[in-house]
Amino acid sequence: MVINKLKSFKEKITKINFYKDLSLALCLFFNPFGFDVVQYYLMEVTGSIWRANLVMYCIAGLFFGLYIYLSKLLKREI
Repeated sequence: MVINKLKSFKEKITKINFYKDLSLALCLFFNPFGFDVVQYYLMEVTGSIWRANLVMYCIAGLFFGLYIYLSKLLKREI
């Protein structure tokens, strides 16, 4: 019984760690300073560089916020 709870707890921490790291990677991917292809596509879709940058910052902010949330959740679990 105790072993099953510990195993379940370890699996939960592993999943949170995975999603935390994935969120940080996606945040860095959507950062508008580095990925010209996505930026160019958004400029074509939105018709404005300012709107394209806003979309990129919002997506990056979303994933960065998710990374911070999951980091705090993981610290609370341990």
